[in-house]
Amino acid sequence: MGKYRNVWITFLFVLYSAAYAGPEKFDHLDAFKNTTVKLDGPSEELVKDNSGKEIARASYKYNEKKQIIEIDFFKDAANDGKNLFIYDEKGLKQEELYDKNNHLVEKVIYVRNNANQVTQFEVFDGNNKSLLLWKFQYNNNRVASGSRYIDNALTERFIYEYSGQSIIQHLYFDDNSIAGSVVTDIKNARVIKRTKKEPAGARKIEYYYDSAGRIEKMIFFSEEESRSKIEKIHLFNYTLPLVFQPIKLTKH
Repeated sequence: MGKYRNVWITFLFVLYSAAYAGPEKFDHLDAFKNTTVKLDGPSEELVKDNSGKEIARASYKYNEKKQIIEIDFFKDAANDGKNLFIYDEKGLKQEELYDKNNHLVEKVIYVRNNANQVTQFEVFDGNNKSLLLWKFQYNNNRVASGSRYIDNALTERFIYEYSGQSIIQHLYFDDNSIAGSVVTDIKNARVIKRTKKEPAGARKIEYYYDSAGRIEKMIFFSEEESRSKIEKIHLFNYTLPLVFQPIKLTKH
């Protein structure tokens, strides 16, 4: 269940926010979120392999503000867990991931400043043990850099470079050596491609939109020695009726 979670989380929020570890590995750097959800959000998402076979599915539930509050995962038509989202008056406050047996396996808590910008989020396991902490810095209301800590030790950081219709995210290890880069290409205010380059190769996502401007397809590629291979395809369904549930606000 967890290995498909990265794309669902990525779609819900700012697509160019950070690096993805994919195609099959979730990276919490992708969870840096802008929690506004469009009125016409998807009701269902299908995941297919490069042969066209369905390998996973997700259904979305919203509250009366059209914020996503639950994503239910399915594999081979069977329950494969769920993701819950809890909001307060500022936006997304907490995220919870449950396995197919309804056991909490992960929790993410978000902290915002007075400008309602996410300044950090911390990831905990099901026993409330801290797994990692991300902290973000801003410049001119845009994310400028971020640092990841594990057991209070710096393990990774990034710096953003905004260049025309592209955003380049420079990745560094804790010793300041280069870990790679992520290039996000934008056209008509929409993300059309994200490429993560590392010494071992590259991974790429291409984004496709319908005539209404809604994302309808994401194609994941792996690249090695100039050869490109499709790993999986995500398709979004907007035709099914949306499910609305009461808004849940948490108290400080």
